[in-house]
Amino acid sequence: MLKLVFLLFALPLFVFASSELPAITEAKPILTIEQKQLRASFLGEWESLQNTEGGNIRRTHLTRSADGRYVVRFEFSNHDGDIVNETTEYGDWGVSGDIYFTIFKGWLKNGTATPSDPYDAYNYDAYKILRVTENTLVIKNLTSGNKFYYKRLR
Repeated sequence: MLKLVFLLFALPLFVFASSELPAITEAKPILTIEQKQLRASFLGEWESLQNTEGGNIRRTHLTRSADGRYVVRFEFSNHDGDIVNETTEYGDWGVSGDIYFTIFKGWLKNGTATPSDPYDAYNYDAYKILRVTENTLVIKNLTSGNKFYYKRLR
């Protein structure tokens, strides 16, 4: 009896899945040279200097390593140049298609790491890659809609 019930419910799902949905690749396709170059173009040291809605200036110094790690320092200063807040964070990063993503793993202070909560959804960000050149990078956060403009330092 249990087999009959299973067949009555599972068989229609199998038929739907096999006949109605588009076919997919057997495995993840090999990355093209362009896709590999896109990821490589994010490596190195980058800087962003942008006004905030709160009236401050946010300076971001970001270093991305080939092993997928990043360290970013944020400095918020008023228009007189006085630093009102600063923090250094670390985590993992990557590129998949036209999406750049980060996983915030914690803070760095005086050489000591303080881990973040890996269960907190706030620590995961995705960005649409809008423009990449040898010396400029423009990305848009998919949650906030903020656009970030970076220039390469090294």
